[in-house]
Amino acid sequence: MNDRDKAVVVLRCSDETIDYAWLDDASDSDGSASAAQWHSRFLIVLEQSDHAHATPVRRRHLIDDCAAWLRGKSVLELGAHTGGLTESILGHAASVTAIENNPRCVAHLRDRFGDRLTVIEGDMHHELWRFEPHRFEVVVCAGVLYHSAHPFVLLEAMAYLAPQRILIDTLNHGVDELRVVVPHMINSCNYRYNQRPDCGFSLVLGDRLIEQAMATLGYTHKLAVDKRSATIAPELDSAYFREWKNSFAAWFHRPGCAPADSPAQ
Repeated sequence: MNDRDKAVVVLRCSDETIDYAWLDDASDSDGSASAAQWHSRFLIVLEQSDHAHATPVRRRHLIDDCAAWLRGKSVLELGAHTGGLTESILGHAASVTAIENNPRCVAHLRDRFGDRLTVIEGDMHHELWRFEPHRFEVVVCAGVLYHSAHPFVLLEAMAYLAPQRILIDTLNHGVDELRVVVPHMINSCNYRYNQRPDCGFSLVLGDRLIEQAMATLGYTHKLAVDKRSATIAPELDSAYFREWKNSFAAWFHRPGCAPADSPAQ
C-alpha cells in the first residue's frame, strides 16, 4: 500500500500468517505478514501497470487491425485475464468464449462483460479438449504460450478444434529455438490453485519452432503481425512493451481460409 511500484505474490497462507515473495528481479527475499494486517499492507491487483499501459497498443495491432478476420465469427480466447483484448474481440465477433483459470479474473470478466461473454473457468490445458472440433472459427492465444510448461499441448489442442484461423502472440524475444525458464509463480498458467502439484517451469518457444509446429498441425499459411510501427507514450514505455514489440505474433490460417495479404485497416 505504501509503494505502488512494488508487488508480491502469495506463496502460502493460513489463518495466522501469509508468506509472500517480492516480484522484483533485483530481490529474491521472501517475507511474511500477519493475516490480520494483510489488507492494511497490501492491495490485491489483477494486472501490472506496465501491462495495462501496453494493452491499448496490443489491442490495436493484434485485434482491431485484423477485424476482418474476426467479423461475424465465433471466437475462443485463451487466458482472457482482465479482458483487455476481449473488449475489442467482442466489438467485432458474433460470439466470444473465454477460458480463464484465475478465479478473481473470472469474476472480473463476468462483472465487466455480463452475458456478452461466455466465461469458462478452468485450466486451458484441459478445457480445450472438451470442445467439439469446428465449434469456433477463430482462436486467439495472446500473451499465453510463454507462461506454459506444455506449450506444444496448447498448440495441438488449438489445432484439434480446427478453427479457420489462430492468432498466436507470445513473448520470446531473444529465443531462437527453445528455452526453459523458471518464472515468478504468478507468471505460470500451469498453476492449479493447490488442486495438484505444478512443475514450476515454462517453455519459451522460438519463432521457428512455433511455425514448424503449426505447419505440422495443418496451419501452413502464416501472416506475421507487424509490430514495428507500434508506439507508446514515452512516460508509459516499459521493458514489457519493448519485449512484446520484439517478440512473435502471427495469424495462422487453415488451407482454403488463407487470405492473400493482411486485412484492410
